[in-house]
Amino acid sequence: MDPEQARQANAEGGVAPESDEVVELSPREWRAWEVFGAVRTNWRIVATWGAVHYEGIDYGSLQAAMQMLGTPQKRRAEVFWMVRVMEDEARKWLNKR
Repeated sequence: MDPEQARQANAEGGVAPESDEVVELSPREWRAWEVFGAVRTNWRIVATWGAVHYEGIDYGSLQAAMQMLGTPQKRRAEVFWMVRVMEDEARKWLNKR
């Protein structure tokens, strides 16, 4: 989802993905969602003749995104692990395609 759409949906009370399921983020989870959106183009990818495999997010980019977004130092470990959960789910979906 486009981060701007996510911000708007959050202001309206929830994020409605393509399905009818509604996903809500708590204020504590919101920073991880912002960081994940900021690094959405920073995946480590292995490309072969017949396939592309998404291995994971470049963690240097993740650290830079947390800094640029002003994530407090004391929350960075927590945000990192939240993003790792999102990364794992996204990797499953991306590699299914």
